[in-house]
Amino acid sequence: MSGIVLRVQALGLRRGMRGVLEGVTFDVPRGELVALMGPSGSGKTTILRAIAGLEPFQSGTVQVEDLAIDSGAWLTPTTVRALRRKVGMVFQFHHLFEHLPAIKNVWLAPVHAYGVPLREAERRARELLAVLGVEHRAAALPRELSGGEAQRVAIARALAVDPPLLLMDEPTASLDQARRMELRDLLRGLLRDGRTLIVATHDEEFARGCASRVLRVMEGRVFEVES
Repeated sequence: MSGIVLRVQALGLRRGMRGVLEGVTFDVPRGELVALMGPSGSGKTTILRAIAGLEPFQSGTVQVEDLAIDSGAWLTPTTVRALRRKVGMVFQFHHLFEHLPAIKNVWLAPVHAYGVPLREAERRARELLAVLGVEHRAAALPRELSGGEAQRVAIARALAVDPPLLLMDEPTASLDQARRMELRDLLRGLLRDGRTLIVATHDEEFARGCASRVLRVMEGRVFEVES
């Protein structure tokens, strides 16, 4: 997989009798931002969740760098930890821990899941919040953050263990035009740092402004690839 961070091969996923994904196949090279575009219910978010190990699938393979997950495989705790080091995910509604301040939301997983010393994890968390422009909100609880601030904290949390691949689900859904532009510039900066991103979005203008490639998703299939 030289130069390829993510390889999705013949991915198929069913819920009961209903087919959700069928034969989804694509590669993503390092440093690329790919936009998954399609109507609600087309399978965009399910693709992200399957890549992140949050959704079991019945056929195909997902490979992130040297870590491969096969269909029907039971993910052991060791495999899950390895996958979390390679894939960070920013959910549409952020899912921050409401009772914890922003900075603890960021350093919690490195300390408790990976045994990173607290001092080191807190330093990394503060650096990420600073890079993302929200260090001044480090002590704020999620309910005290604006939508844009909460999103940046969620991005910092996803990057806390320095994964090579970042997934984002509908990142512009709650942002006004100015905040969309800020997010676009932020993601371009992550790409310059060598990060690889996959963004599921309805926002055609945003995708065209920052994606190197657009994958069209319809009824569980990736049916069109545009440069």
